[in-house]
Formats: sequence, structure tokens, C-alpha cells
Amino acid sequence: MKITFEKIEDDVKWDEYVKQLPEYSFLNSSARYQYNISVEIDAVRYLIKKDEKFVGIVTGNIGDSKLFGKFLDCKHSPMLINDGDDEIWKEITKFCKNLAKENNCFMFRFSPLYIENEDLLNFYKKEGFVEAPIHNVDSLISQHMDLTKEMEELKSDLSPSRRNMLNKLTRMEEVEVKIFNDDSQFDVFKKLHDQTVALKGYTDKSTELLLAELKKQVEYGMCYLVIGYFNGEPISVWQNTVYGKNMHLYQACSSTEFRQKNMIITPILYWKSVELGKELGCSTYDLFGGVTPKGWENKKHPWSGVGEFKRSLGGEKITFLHSRDYPVNKLKYWIYYIYSLIRTTLKGYTVKW
Repeated sequence: MKITFEKIEDDVKWDEYVKQLPEYSFLNSSARYQYNISVEIDAVRYLIKKDEKFVGIVTGNIGDSKLFGKFLDCKHSPMLINDGDDEIWKEITKFCKNLAKENNCFMFRFSPLYIENEDLLNFYKKEGFVEAPIHNVDSLISQHMDLTKEMEELKSDLSPSRRNMLNKLTRMEEVEVKIFNDDSQFDVFKKLHDQTVALKGYTDKSTELLLAELKKQVEYGMCYLVIGYFNGEPISVWQNTVYGKNMHLYQACSSTEFRQKNMIITPILYWKSVELGKELGCSTYDLFGGVTPKGWENKKHPWSGVGEFKRSLGGEKITFLHSRDYPVNKLKYWIYYIYSLIRTTLKGYTVKW
């Protein structure tokens, strides 16, 4: 058996390969890769071949921690067409270890989209991987909607209060929803996103970088802005990213003024997004994280409110395997581990699921 790793530049071919996998997301897409390149983030993507036959991917980027330095972050990867065995996972680990060393990384992180994979978990233990000291990032725990269901069934999955709100909003003449597949409404998105960031007091990415990413998604036909209006004024946006069989709720933002007036129109934005996903032939609508781990539904958690809202829309909580780290520089890694564990816990998150 010969395992090889092939760098590929052709975006169309890359996406065709990715969509052969049992699970994938837009974080594996050419649009994401090209966005990283455009903002000078070192990005990696390789096909994995076994005896010249395609069997999987490695994709991600070189992250840079101000305190600890560089690390290889394999977001939603490595992924294989099948579960794989120890031999192929050893080759993938060896390849990523060399890649990490070449880029002076103190560790590399695997975050494949497997719900269950006992062989991989056993491999992690044998090879010295460590459960990452991080909470649910990159939608490894998320609420998924089955878009193969009929609309009436999806409506019945809504909680009674959400269903009543949706019916009320549908009847309100003041409320209108429009959908855009271009960058013509980016100024609206920026305005409402800035208000939401100011209200919450944090963001994982600056508005400028986020707009650069969405612009790249527009180039690939993946970005859909679902905008809700009240008396002609835009007050809320759901930004959906479509890639293959999946639609992801990547960003959401609202007017602070209308929040304070308790004018909430998110149920109808959700419903119009569901209609959109079905029209585009998607089979899954991923609300992209913001959901508490199993057993934390009724505990104090920074995401308790948003998690409860997403659960009220129906669907199923999907939990993928926790990310695993491989320490390349063990001393630096364990200092990082302790620091990250304490920091994450003090913020109210859990690193276990």
C-alpha cells in the first residue's frame, strides 16, 4: 500500500473531490482556501491517495498565537471516504508532523467530522494525541436540520412558541424578507454586524476580514444574505453559506434599536432560509455551532441562550469528535495546554464533550 499526498491548485477539481466525502463543510472549500491566501494566511490543502486512488483530504491553515507561536490547524479534516485504519492514519500523522515542523509549528490539530470512529479514537490514544483544551469551535457541536423533510414536517418540528411567532410574522404586512446572492447589500450587513459586535462585546474576526471572506464566497456563488425588513428598514440578516449538500448559517446580526424594542423577526429568517436551502437542493441546514454540549442544556454557559433558541427551531443536535492536538514541541505545548484550559474554563465554557 502506498499513501501519497498531492497538492492541487485547480479549485473546481478540489471541490469535486471534497464533495465525494461522507461529511464536509465550507471550511474545506476552495473559497475558504482562496480567502486565506488573499489575506496572507498560510493555507494548506492536499488530496490523500492510496495506490493512486483518492481516499481523503488534509486541509487547514497555519495559525499564529501571539503567546505560543505557529500551529497547524486542520479544520474539519483530515477526512477520509472510509473510516481508515491505523496504517493510513499513521501516514497522515507523519505527513502533518513534517508539515508542522517545516512551518515551525509547536503543534498540529485534527478536527475531522466523525460522529463516531472508535478506531480513530484508539489511534489517537496510541499515538499520543491530546484532547484539545478548547470549547466547541468551528461547529463541531451544532443543530442540523434535515432538508429532505417536507415543509409541513419542518414546521411541526418548531417549538409551539416559535411556530406561533412564525405564523404571526408571516401575516404582518410591515415585515418583508429579501434574499441576495451578491455583494450589493454588504453595507447593510456591515452596519448590523458592527452593532451586534458592539452589543456582545466580542468578535472572532474583524468586520473587514469577514467581508473579505464573504466577498470570496460571492465569487464562488456560495453566499446568500437573507435580510428581514420592518416598514422597509433592514433590521436583521442571516448570512448562509452553501457548499454542496450543506447550507450553513455562518453569520447573523440585528439592529440594536429593534432588539431593544423587542422586535424579533429571526423565526421568519430561519423559515426563508429553509425554503432557500430546499430550492438549492441542499439536504442539511447546519446552524453552525453556538450549541452547548450534551448535558449542559440546563447549566450556566455562555451559549445557553443562543443554544436554546437554535434547539427551539427543531432538528437534531450533532456532535462530532472533539479536536485532538499532537504536541510537536512538548514543553511549549503543555504550557499552552494549561493556559488555554484555565482561560477557557474561566470564561464559563467546558472543554469536554
